[in-house]
Amino acid sequence: MSFSRAVRRIAPAVLGGAAAAVLVPDVVKLDGRLPMIAAVAWRPQAVAGAALAGSTLAAWRPTRPTGLALGVVAAAGAAAVVRRVRRTGRQTAGSAASEPLTVLSANVFTGRADTGMLAGLIEREKPDFVVLPEAGCDFRDKLAPLVSHMGYRGWAATPPGAPDIRGVVLLAGPRAGEVEVQAGSDLHYHHLQANRGVLGARELFAVHTTAPRHKRLARRWRREFGVVGRWRRQKPAPIVAGDFNATLDNGPLRAALGGCVSAASGLDALIGTFPSSLPRWFGIQIDHVFVPRGTTTLDFAVHDLPGSDHRAVVARLRLPADA
Repeated sequence: MSFSRAVRRIAPAVLGGAAAAVLVPDVVKLDGRLPMIAAVAWRPQAVAGAALAGSTLAAWRPTRPTGLALGVVAAAGAAAVVRRVRRTGRQTAGSAASEPLTVLSANVFTGRADTGMLAGLIEREKPDFVVLPEAGCDFRDKLAPLVSHMGYRGWAATPPGAPDIRGVVLLAGPRAGEVEVQAGSDLHYHHLQANRGVLGARELFAVHTTAPRHKRLARRWRREFGVVGRWRRQKPAPIVAGDFNATLDNGPLRAALGGCVSAASGLDALIGTFPSSLPRWFGIQIDHVFVPRGTTTLDFAVHDLPGSDHRAVVARLRLPADA
């Protein structure tokens, strides 16, 4: 057998296997490990690339088997994306609270986001709660004069002098009522949790999970989703919002959600919030608002935020009364 014939016979299996590892690593439970964490987060884009490559190779007879193999794997990846979009379809609540609740979440990129533009977004959207990962006392104090006249109060998860990247800031609007807020250190980046006021017994967690950039951080990332999983088992189910450094294609995040669902509805779940330098249709959505199952999503929108490498998300909700 000639070398070229051997390559043609082996290539479909090799390239098909490599494509499967990238597009459907969750099937064999590899999506919680590097480099598959990143690969599966970009699954919609990878599916499009594999489909294009497969159709191109299938048009030429010598490479047709390889093209067909890529096409089969691309179809499997596309099916996974479709299932994910269907899972995030709008929820219909049978016994929802009468008043809507609005949550805004925006990673402010180590406190570099434009406070004036953020204040303008808050003024337009009038959120009841604002979750700001990568913000500390310094960013809160710069933002406060721009939103205090609207009735917003702010809390920081870290003490004065701590770098913005280490914490999260939570703002509560006038409709939030007399909420109680406390800081927690269950995650590497300190988080905030609020209850009472408009939330009643339900808690809202403002979070920023670790970015799984290398092996040690990937282990921490997985452990932190275990923490999120413990939170979501609370009764009533909580709201958890912030930067999760994971998309809904990442199995560890889905496993952590349990009875919670994304407030993003259908194709809205594919709008890119990161990096903001890429078009919305090509980025990935790692900034989320997770809500109790049975919540009705009235509106979900993604907004540009100058100065940040993330986009902001705004979710307008009706929460279930009994979950």
